[in-house]
Amino acid sequence: MNNRKKMLLTILMTLFLIFLAGIFIQHRIVAMLNNAAEHSVSRQTEDLSMLAGERFLRFLTPLQTAANHLSTHEQDKEAVLQMLVQQNPQGQAGLIDFQHHTLGRFLSRDSFPRLQLAFHGNTIIDYNPDIGILLATPVFYGDNVRYVLYQVYPPEMLPQLFALSDYDAFTHVIIQYRDGTLAVPYENYTTNDTKFWADDTIQEGMREVHRRLQRSKAAAVYTEGAEGKFFVFGADLPQTDFSLIGYMPWSAVAGQITSIYQRVFFLFSFMLILFACLSIYLLMAQTSVAETEELREARQAADAANQAKSQFLANMSHEIRTPINAISGMNEMILRQELPAEVRKYASNIKSATAALLTIINEILDFSKIESGHMEIVPTDYQLAQVLREVGTLVGVRAHAKNLAFKIHVDPYLPNGLYGDAGRLRQILINLLNNAIKYTPSGSVTLDISGQRSASTLRLRAAVTDTGIGIREEDRARLFHVFERLDIKRNCQIEGTGLGLAITHRLLNMMKGTIQVDSTYGEGSTFTIELPQEVHSFDPIGVFNLNAQPDLDTNLSHQASFIAPDARVLIVDDNDMNCFVASSLLKETQMQTTIAHSGAEALETLQKQSFHVVLLDYMMPGMDGVETLHKAKQLQGISSTRFIALTATALSGSREKFLGEGFDNYLSKPMTGDELTAMLHRYLPAELIKPAPASLPPMAAPAPAPAAEAPPATAADTPSSPLIDRELGMKYCNNMEAIYHNILGMFSKQSTGKIARLDEDFATGNWDDYRINIHALKSTALTIGCRSLNQKAKEQEQAAKDYLAEDATPSQKQQALDYLQQHHADIMELYRQTAEAANPQ
Repeated sequence: MNNRKKMLLTILMTLFLIFLAGIFIQHRIVAMLNNAAEHSVSRQTEDLSMLAGERFLRFLTPLQTAANHLSTHEQDKEAVLQMLVQQNPQGQAGLIDFQHHTLGRFLSRDSFPRLQLAFHGNTIIDYNPDIGILLATPVFYGDNVRYVLYQVYPPEMLPQLFALSDYDAFTHVIIQYRDGTLAVPYENYTTNDTKFWADDTIQEGMREVHRRLQRSKAAAVYTEGAEGKFFVFGADLPQTDFSLIGYMPWSAVAGQITSIYQRVFFLFSFMLILFACLSIYLLMAQTSVAETEELREARQAADAANQAKSQFLANMSHEIRTPINAISGMNEMILRQELPAEVRKYASNIKSATAALLTIINEILDFSKIESGHMEIVPTDYQLAQVLREVGTLVGVRAHAKNLAFKIHVDPYLPNGLYGDAGRLRQILINLLNNAIKYTPSGSVTLDISGQRSASTLRLRAAVTDTGIGIREEDRARLFHVFERLDIKRNCQIEGTGLGLAITHRLLNMMKGTIQVDSTYGEGSTFTIELPQEVHSFDPIGVFNLNAQPDLDTNLSHQASFIAPDARVLIVDDNDMNCFVASSLLKETQMQTTIAHSGAEALETLQKQSFHVVLLDYMMPGMDGVETLHKAKQLQGISSTRFIALTATALSGSREKFLGEGFDNYLSKPMTGDELTAMLHRYLPAELIKPAPASLPPMAAPAPAPAAEAPPATAADTPSSPLIDRELGMKYCNNMEAIYHNILGMFSKQSTGKIARLDEDFATGNWDDYRINIHALKSTALTIGCRSLNQKAKEQEQAAKDYLAEDATPSQKQQALDYLQQHHADIMELYRQTAEAANPQ
């Protein structure tokens, strides 16, 4: 009976501890979420401060330009003041000298304390609650200040000119002076807002924001009180005595994903309680037997419970990872769609928080697998260069994000073909490199790969060296302990579970490897591992290139998901290559495709024949896609035709823009075959769509235009060049080698004429046609896989747009024109080099 009571008490205590642990885990998850959200809001605040600074700069720029003019044309004082008022009628302009004589708007030097700094040669921004905001800049005569030119913007105009209330629907931002005086309120600011900011909880949050601003450009703090849950934030505006403060509701940042974490937590708690109930039943059943039998069976039950615990944790890996991976995957699918900026911000926050949580859970579950004996080493044949390339690609992003130099040095005589667990080797290297990057604030991280070969084995050696904070001598003994964080006061802001090195150490033990640490506190560390691997190919790895790509499998075939032989599709694009690609990608669906090379030709074709879907290029010379659509809608018999816009400029809000013009949807160029067929499957009448026969062979590419005819290609025939990413180009051709070969030929052969056309537009200043033609180059460059030409064409197109913008100022137009003139020749030369590299001959 006593044993039973003890067991019941133990079980109740266990359940109580599980309950407490569950509450603790929930609080930790919420805290992690809030911390991640604070970082995100802080980054947004920094962007807001830059936006506010740019608004002040926008009004300072004409003032400084006028001051420069007065330095050499003093007689134009009145004309300059009139010009400033005409440019910015909301601001009252004036000129003041050392004797307090003013011209224009009267200004007392005592009204603005910082005005004196302008007489010392500084451009200043100051504030007086009764007068408004002062922008002033010195007017020099040689090296001396003769006047101060200024503009005063009255208080009633400040919200209209400087408010940031249009940032989004949830963010409320005000600009205050150094003494806390409200200078620029947000829209609809009332006495209720004054009470909100006076709340004790909000005030405490703002005090914490100001403390954090002493060591960072922007800060955000989570607060919870009578007013509710909010993130308050702030940032100092550079070169002014103003600061930006604001708030946004907690639910606008993190509310949607909290329920997801709670569900995961409740599921985990339920399974633990279920396990506890099972243990209660097993333990209580043993109390009915004899004393000796009870002791023996109790011992067996304890062993079974311990084994079940380890088994449970190992099996829970799938159960926990599955919902989190589902969240991450669905969120990634959301991010791939065209979204409003606000929804994209939420999804980005979900992505960051989910990635952080998944990393922690993966480490805990990997460790539980090792503890329970479920971690298996699965050796296979692998290429060392490929593993190093994957590691370098993953880790390099983090290193570059911290502005760290990242290098990989590989002994070129090492054998490339090895036999071992490549996945665990990759995990070990990533753990060591991530750890080095985490604790290296500046400098470099280097991975050195070498080894000693004997007979058919290789003692692989990898050394990770960093210029980070180093490790104290007394801390090295605890380096590989579980959940151990060294020098916690110094490293309190560095995220992690303390499991990465422990997992690395145990994996190396399982793989019969070793690890050694050399470190100098304050200077850096070197982690060196040695791992035995069998050699299955003695071909040397050669000179390692992180950016090299493995050969594509050109034997991949693509099977159509459906056929629609009676479907009629009109492809409208002024670019022959784009028409060829689209028709080639649709060939396997057996659709009837017709091509038109201009808006006028498309309208003529639509009058002669009806089509189910029209793929209409958005930007064409002469009649563009929008004008063509509007005229097509006026034709008879067109009501059932669906119009899909084709654009190489897919920005946030594009879908809404095209739907507003009357398009049914849009596709971003270059597009993959799957994207194109999926879009057509959505808009074709259901009765036209038939399942593809299981035995249907992959369709050959249609013949290109005569100017681009070429013999059938193989992988070996397709050009290989540093300028052209063959894998990317093949992606946009559904991995069909013949199509890719043909579009390379078309790109090469058409380049001479297109370069001549661009040169002519450039020479004659025909910037509208230049913009259209460079836009087409941007699309076709990416279609063949040339990222560099695509990017430069994209930047040149933007400069042309800036020059043609109706609201562009003369200085903005000149800046855009300078950019166009400086970069045109280089882009044309890159175009020629790419065309030469693309030539399949």
